[in-house]
Amino acid sequence: MSAPARRPPDRPPDRPSGRLPAAILMSGTGSNARRLLELPDPAFEVRLILTDNPASNAVAIAREHGVECLLLDIRAFCGPEPTALREPARRAAYDRELGRQLARRGVRLAALAGWDWVVGPELCRSFLFANVHPGDLRVTDPQGRRRYVGLGWVPSAKAMLAGERFVHSTTHLVTPELDGGPIARVSRPVPVELPGGMSPAGLLPPGAGLGDVIRDIRYNGGRRFGEAFLYTRARQLQETLKERGDWVEFPVTVQRLAELMLAGRLALDAAGGLRLDGDSPADLFLM
Repeated sequence: MSAPARRPPDRPPDRPSGRLPAAILMSGTGSNARRLLELPDPAFEVRLILTDNPASNAVAIAREHGVECLLLDIRAFCGPEPTALREPARRAAYDRELGRQLARRGVRLAALAGWDWVVGPELCRSFLFANVHPGDLRVTDPQGRRRYVGLGWVPSAKAMLAGERFVHSTTHLVTPELDGGPIARVSRPVPVELPGGMSPAGLLPPGAGLGDVIRDIRYNGGRRFGEAFLYTRARQLQETLKERGDWVEFPVTVQRLAELMLAGRLALDAAGGLRLDGDSPADLFLM
């Protein structure tokens, strides 16, 4: 279940600041969380860092910045068996507990700074979430679906296989759909740079598809395809995007969203729908 919260004694959660009450959700190293907390003169006040993962850096980052930290271990909550995390009832119960923790602290905006889980419909109706994604969400297929979705290195691998010359990070508002929601900002391009003579058609290991590589990396530790060029180059691109894209665009996005919310321009309506100046927002491309 949840671990006891760590609250600095001199910073109660209801301290008035004139800033938007916010939270950071993180699962791993927290590099994006650090960039948010280092932002000068933010329009938001981070009242909570919440992590699902006891091995994350959340406690250390929270201690450094004097922010309350809470572990809400998703595997302890839902059950240790792999299928438990895919059970809708257990995941919905976890989301409800997460929502209760955010509501207790008056949070209105939550930043997903390397959060490994899809945010469910109930949470999306109750809080505004911002995310940074390691892929260009502007690119769609003929049916209008976003092409470069997925976690970690996967969007870069998809872009390489499609013959893209550049990759981008995208910040966006969050909806229950995987990597859905209105786009906020897109990073500057990072070149793919394949070796001379290598074509997209030759990126996959012989006889394998992208799904085979993803499953091997995710479930077998990369025993078959961990040295494959597609995977190693996509990982390199992911790291470069983090530095040139995520760390640049995510703080600007969260700052701008907080400003819009403080001004009363961006909010959730009574049904939990996003509204910008009274209308359902399309892509924002915030300046």
